[in-house]
Amino acid sequence: MKMPKLGGFTGFVKKHMDMSALGVVLAGLALPSVALMVADRVNLTNQLARVPLVGNYISTEIGQLGLGVLTTSALAYAAVNFAGVNEKTAIAANMTAIGVLTAGVLVSRVPQLTAYFQSVSPINGYRGSIAGYRGGYLGYLGNVHADSGMGEAELLPAPQGEQLFGMGAAPRVNVF
Repeated sequence: MKMPKLGGFTGFVKKHMDMSALGVVLAGLALPSVALMVADRVNLTNQLARVPLVGNYISTEIGQLGLGVLTTSALAYAAVNFAGVNEKTAIAANMTAIGVLTAGVLVSRVPQLTAYFQSVSPINGYRGSIAGYRGGYLGYLGNVHADSGMGEAELLPAPQGEQLFGMGAAPRVNVF
């Protein structure tokens, strides 16, 4: 069997470096947060809760998804009509936003997904780890509470094994 060649790999990767497309994706990822800010600013949820038929559904997850889709679509429409954004660009950004909102509701409604996708839920915020750091104390302070007369802490020449708290929390992180 003949091994496949990787000759087109560089060209394939370069196609991913399209900054305008990256801008559209980033706008789409930011759009749910902006929509939430606008909805809070104009008190949209409480205003829609007063509408007889809509008021029953607006407090549910599906109602919040609908409100998110409506608000992001309104922002995309405003960007096209008032800011001169290309319609295809606004639709692409809004489709990304709708995907983020839908994923958040889907994750919250399917218990098996909740544990794995908690970091991408727009409802709970982005709680992903930074470079593998998962919490714990990583510093070495020595005996900072001891006063040696001049307000200085006693610093040992090297950390002692029993003083390295949280050493197993992130062994690949260098905090210094």
